[in-house]
Amino acid sequence: MTVHQPPAPALVTGATSGIGLEIARELVRRGHEVLVVADRGVDDTVRALGAHRGALVSGLEVDLTRPSGVEAAVDRARELGVRTYVLNAGVGVHGPFRRTPLEDELRLVDLNVRSVVHLAHRVVPDLVAAGEGRILVTSSIAATMPAPLFSTYAASKAFLRSFAWSLRGELAGSGVSVTALLPSATRTPFFREAEMEHTHIGRAPKARARAVGRKAVDALLAGRAEVLPGLQAKAMVAIAAVLPQPVRSAFHGWFYAPGARM
Repeated sequence: MTVHQPPAPALVTGATSGIGLEIARELVRRGHEVLVVADRGVDDTVRALGAHRGALVSGLEVDLTRPSGVEAAVDRARELGVRTYVLNAGVGVHGPFRRTPLEDELRLVDLNVRSVVHLAHRVVPDLVAAGEGRILVTSSIAATMPAPLFSTYAASKAFLRSFAWSLRGELAGSGVSVTALLPSATRTPFFREAEMEHTHIGRAPKARARAVGRKAVDALLAGRAEVLPGLQAKAMVAIAAVLPQPVRSAFHGWFYAPGARM
């Protein structure tokens, strides 16, 4: 008699809205126990995801910009035996760099970059010791080009893409895979929260978060190196590859400037 083992538990940061929520939903649908980690809305998300038949969903409400928040997530993940990590939490700061509040820029770096490095550094040894594991790092197509008016965000996403690829190379042959997710503009609360609804990109057509989440999970579980979900993401990355850097910067910067509805 064959006994089918359930998929290993998964942790998803930034899982209460947008792409993170849809990734968590897709993992639940595929039978994973899921730990939802975010700084707000966790209880409601756990209830919503837990309504799926047979779902095992728990939550942890912490601030990942604080080292103590990351450590709390690591501790809970170890208790559950998590083998799949989706490092998705992030924030954007829009506007001329010289005018944006320094505390907002530093919080972005803490959440988008430092928390990912911190969490990964703590759990990768566990995964290697177990001989198995999956990590998804949410980067962005913004990683492929300079982004005037969105400079720190784009730089953080470039870091994450490079980090994911580098870590993947280090872990080759260990049984642990690392996947970089590079979504294009997606229908989520992100643009409202970053006060970007008036920009060209804020008003442009966007990918559906559920479709992005599904493709992200496909790539994660297959152990692929990188996923560009949708034609828009693929087109933007292709454009970035052929434009000279000054043109690339101006082209990408246009999207973050105020503009009429498209």
